Amino acid sequence: MEKWDLYTKYRERTGKEHIRGEKIPEGFYHLVVAVWIRNRRGEYLISQRSANRPTFPLMWECVGGSVLKGESSREGAVREVKEEVGLDLDKDAGKLLFSKIRGSDDRYECKVYNDIMDVWLFEYDGDLHLEAATTDEVAACKWMTVSDIKKLYEEKKLVQTLDYFFCAMEENEPDYSQIIGKTVCGTVDRAIGMSHPQDTKMLYPINYGYIDGVFANDGEEQDVYIFGTDKPLQKFAGKVIAVWHRFNDVEDKWIVSLDGKDIPEEKILGDISFQEQFFYGKLYK
Repeated sequence: MEKWDLYTKYRERTGKEHIRGEKIPEGFYHLVVAVWIRNRRGEYLISQRSANRPTFPLMWECVGGSVLKGESSREGAVREVKEEVGLDLDKDAGKLLFSKIRGSDDRYECKVYNDIMDVWLFEYDGDLHLEAATTDEVAACKWMTVSDIKKLYEEKKLVQTLDYFFCAMEENEPDYSQIIGKTVCGTVDRAIGMSHPQDTKMLYPINYGYIDGVFANDGEEQDVYIFGTDKPLQKFAGKVIAVWHRFNDVEDKWIVSLDGKDIPEEKILGDISFQEQFFYGKLYK
């Protein structure tokens, strides 16, 4: 019987445990990992799901799974790799690429996740040892180039929720040094408590607006999430303390603090997840 820790959207352990297979209570999340493994040639280890898997049988993916009760995200990542493909990774060789809070995803048959997903990248140059795996979850594994993985995706042989790979692994990360720290002002067009214009069930838990006279890549004025008050606003002035960079969209979202104080990453990710759960991205501070 597999047990998980339950978390709040702010990544706080609640002290409650959950049994795999049961419905996760509303407002709670469990921790999952996706583990990409890269060798010095720039190839990635891709595994094929066994034919007996209940979902996506015989499709290709990276290693991943749920973090068990009492484990850290890094510990869960290393364990999953050992279980699925038989490799003993150096836990210090891993880098957390980004975290994403997932509720439901309309793109993939309205699947409900209720999880916090950590995406890891580990460097590894040893031999493959699938025979040392401790589960039968993987039928085969091999090193693939980015082009190979792209071909799998186009042929719909790669688990489609991994589409973020082609943006998240870009070597040239965006530079927001000229943006973070700026003092900005603007207009709030969706105040706390308002509903999304395209989804009336989606209510804004924080103020959301745009910077007057500053235009984003979509040709519209730059969107911002505004932190520092629980009251609806019409106008705002504050400091940009972070940028949420969407991998699968043309526009970024600037994070503005009204009093200029820093906001913990977990707080930002938790409060913007009502909308950003539908996108893949990374927070830059």
